Amino acid sequence: MKYLLPLLFVGMCWMMSASSQAQQAPADLPDLAELLQNAEDDHIIMLGFSDQALNSIPASAAANFYRQRGAYQSSSWSQRMTDQIAEDYHLKKLTEYSMTEVGLHCAVYQVPSTVSVPETLLKLTQDERLEIVQQMHLYHTQAHQYNDPYFKLQTNLQQMFIDQVHTNTTGRGITIAMIDTGVALDHPDLEGQIISNENFANAISTSFSSDKHGTAVAGVMVAKKDNDTGITGIAPDAKLIALKACWPDQSHAIASLCNSFTLALAINAAIKAKVNILNMSLAGPSDPLLAILLNKAIEKGIIVVAAKANDANFDFPASLKNVIAVQSLTDPQPAHYSSTFLVTAPGEKILTTLPEGTYDFISGSSIAASEVSGVIALLLELKSDLTSREALSILQKSAVPLKTGTLRAINAKTAILALCELTTCPQEVLSLALVSYQSNRTIIDMSLSLKQEQQGLAGY
Repeated sequence: MKYLLPLLFVGMCWMMSASSQAQQAPADLPDLAELLQNAEDDHIIMLGFSDQALNSIPASAAANFYRQRGAYQSSSWSQRMTDQIAEDYHLKKLTEYSMTEVGLHCAVYQVPSTVSVPETLLKLTQDERLEIVQQMHLYHTQAHQYNDPYFKLQTNLQQMFIDQVHTNTTGRGITIAMIDTGVALDHPDLEGQIISNENFANAISTSFSSDKHGTAVAGVMVAKKDNDTGITGIAPDAKLIALKACWPDQSHAIASLCNSFTLALAINAAIKAKVNILNMSLAGPSDPLLAILLNKAIEKGIIVVAAKANDANFDFPASLKNVIAVQSLTDPQPAHYSSTFLVTAPGEKILTTLPEGTYDFISGSSIAASEVSGVIALLLELKSDLTSREALSILQKSAVPLKTGTLRAINAKTAILALCELTTCPQEVLSLALVSYQSNRTIIDMSLSLKQEQQGLAGY
């Protein structure tokens, strides 16, 4: 897959001319199809340095290849700088863009096929002008599709008691940014739910409303309620900003790909939009630039939710501190994860929206992550200043036992009770939560009693 990288980043050139903060891409860029077939496809790197004309970068956001450097005066200077770096290291500049929310100017380069990429990166890390030096990374959405048409119920909503809390909270007034593929804007269950959208991968994939993964994730979170059509989203009165940074791996496939550059552009846009929640149902390798952007989002009070992957080497951004990592109930908890940072939600055969007004059953931690984002939207309606750490604590306290007695699955009613410990809740909200708590307490006591009996029998 690494041979796809040039296509992933060169495609962003189209957007450069559409933004006043973007720099003009080189006029002699090769054709995308030519790059796709090029043997040098793994020789793509990203470099970045601070731009004082933009917002400053907090020292706490430092990454492995990040360090402070001297000041300069203008964005035209930054364009000359990227040209000079290309000349100094014999690189081909493909495109560049200012990440306004973290004060970085970034450029994408192609390393000649005859030159070692690791050696080039090593040399670049010694260049005092640069703060970000990295290869491009590839990210994958975390869902797969089932073709069984006979499942009829949204069992995930019942399992989390979503229908019972909708009398008190539906996510009204909350905005979720979804970084994913495009979304079927004309789907009857999604019309009017997406307040804005943008395609940061337009030159790679011009599709939007025909994309499956983003449509499925959006439906779980914000599908309309009580419209005599289809399904109900977990937070049906929340609004969605759809930021396309991923595209189908193959035509009409639900599996999708993203890259460092498209994701960086989308995260930057989400921060600028001042959203409440950022949902990223995707995973890939750790990335210094994305870490800086996500830390800035968290610093600004945005609650970031990400799908967990089972591979520790490709589990970013879920592995980033203060990001709420979500796994599907059916997934085994990997050894590299501490339960301190993990939330579990239903993720197996979840009924949701698909393009052309259709529905199907989708599985994976992508879906589980979108469920958690929806539940957080419900909590934020009741406590608008809820922090990421508070949300994580509440979700973990809300866990209810499975048949094995293990506390794993989040429960929206008990989550509201935990929330009411932090803020003043209306009496009807508190009453609903208390009923749920008493019911769950009985189940927990029965589970623990059964476990003790089993242990006692095992001793004989």
